[in-house]
Amino acid sequence: MTERVFNFGSHGGLVGILTEPAGDVRRHEAPAVICSNIGLNHRVGPNRLYVELARATAAAGFRSLRFDLSGFGDSYPRRGGGTDLDRAVLDTREAMDFLERRGSQQFILVGLCSGVDSAYKAALQDPRVVGVIFIDGYAYRNFGFWLRYCTVRNLQPARWKRFVRARLVRMLGRPALRDMDDVPEIFVREFPRRQQFAAALSALVARSVKMLFVYTMDTDGSYNYRDQIYDTFGHRDAVEVELYAHVDHVFSTAFHRKMLLSRISRWLDMKFPRPAATPASTVRREVSMQLLVAAVVGIGQVVDFMSDTIALSL
Repeated sequence: MTERVFNFGSHGGLVGILTEPAGDVRRHEAPAVICSNIGLNHRVGPNRLYVELARATAAAGFRSLRFDLSGFGDSYPRRGGGTDLDRAVLDTREAMDFLERRGSQQFILVGLCSGVDSAYKAALQDPRVVGVIFIDGYAYRNFGFWLRYCTVRNLQPARWKRFVRARLVRMLGRPALRDMDDVPEIFVREFPRRQQFAAALSALVARSVKMLFVYTMDTDGSYNYRDQIYDTFGHRDAVEVELYAHVDHVFSTAFHRKMLLSRISRWLDMKFPRPAATPASTVRREVSMQLLVAAVVGIGQVVDFMSDTIALSL
């Protein structure tokens, strides 16, 4: 495995790390994996998640590029108008252009949280995208969600304990406890409308784009059971879903990151398998036939030479 730093993009300001698998494991026809930074985190990802992902995919034979969007990390800002999302999509497509010049023809986009937004838009716009991995991406509540939310979630003793404790502390005039239920949202994302996402999902399925959706405990306010996306949109045969109900949003522990990377590696191996190896018996037969043909040709040349020699002597 090798890792090299590159500058690329139409303004020459994008910075990324290209991870190449070792020659003996590389899948030459496989799509390349692309990851961009998440929010204000640069290309290493939270808890170095993207570094570990790049190296895990390289071990599986896939090349990968993790890069900073323009204006973040080491990448220079991009001149011109457009929204942050417009620029992120352009950056992602230029990352594909860069890899295409280096031999990759197809791509798998990985997004976590806000990184899903640009990966989703780029996948819809660019037919070179053949796979997407969305981690804590879009989620839409349905009847099954509300049934579990109003029963299983709100009947958990730990939640009521935190609720009562926080209110008692406030009644006593002490500073409020900081837990996940009390922290105000400081970053809000806008999801596509349900009908828009349904149409987009159908379009990606029609293009045979492989999809893996991963959700963690941090999305239990909008996604709280594994089959929720199937019950909402269908496509059970085209989309794979993984729900980690006890894993935090940024995969803080090494064990949880290893669990995610193992799942992604299995998905890559199943959706983009190596070409079937030629059986050894077939190889032996082909070699034997080639040797036989060569022998026949050689004998024919010897016979022709001897005939010519005899003819000259007469």
